[in-house]
Amino acid sequence: MRSKWRQMAGSRDLFGIVVFVVISAVFILVPPLNETLLRAVLGFILVLFVSGYAFVSALFPGSDELDGIERLALSIGLSICIVVFIGIALNYTPWGIRLKPILLSISAFTLASTAICAYRRVKIRKLQG
Repeated sequence: MRSKWRQMAGSRDLFGIVVFVVISAVFILVPPLNETLLRAVLGFILVLFVSGYAFVSALFPGSDELDGIERLALSIGLSICIVVFIGIALNYTPWGIRLKPILLSISAFTLASTAICAYRRVKIRKLQG
């Protein structure tokens, strides 16, 4: 029983990412909520931090591989790169660069990176015993 709680405690950041993506999508798309300042704040954090953090966590799933400041810097830098590449890719699709395709693409990339990170963390825990 204790090991299950310990495994869940190591994945709080991933759970937080999933919740943040869902809340951001709601505040960006739902009409009464998308007129608030929170839409801009959540969108800014989603675009400039969360997508990169999920990707960095997928690349470096262990907590001892990077310091907090290194993880923060890589998250911001990779978020910018990820959003640029998603924008370039969307430019060549019929959907173009519009709010819904961008939100869907960034959210899908972030959730996929989160799933990969969760898988890799489970695999690391099994190897460590």
